[in-house]
Amino acid sequence: TSDIPMLRDSTIYKLYLIKESEKSTIEEIRATSRMCSFNYVEASKRLKEEQQFLLAEGDAYEMRDALKIISLYNVCYKVVPPYPHIEELS
Repeated sequence: TSDIPMLRDSTIYKLYLIKESEKSTIEEIRATSRMCSFNYVEASKRLKEEQQFLLAEGDAYEMRDALKIISLYNVCYKVVPPYPHIEELS
């Protein structure tokens, strides 16, 4: 049998988009739209409210999937607590 650390990880992770400036970039709007299933107008409106915007929350497997999507965009983001399963994103 093999040991899969993600199976034992019961941590709930939060993925935040970190805005580069006060005004949202088109990439930040696109990423938020995709991650949160908002249209571009709604994503832009929501991003105006905060410098760090919560995009996703979930267990190790859900966060793995969210990180695969967010990595397609040229945006700054962070995961709290730090995500330890980076090697399993491939």
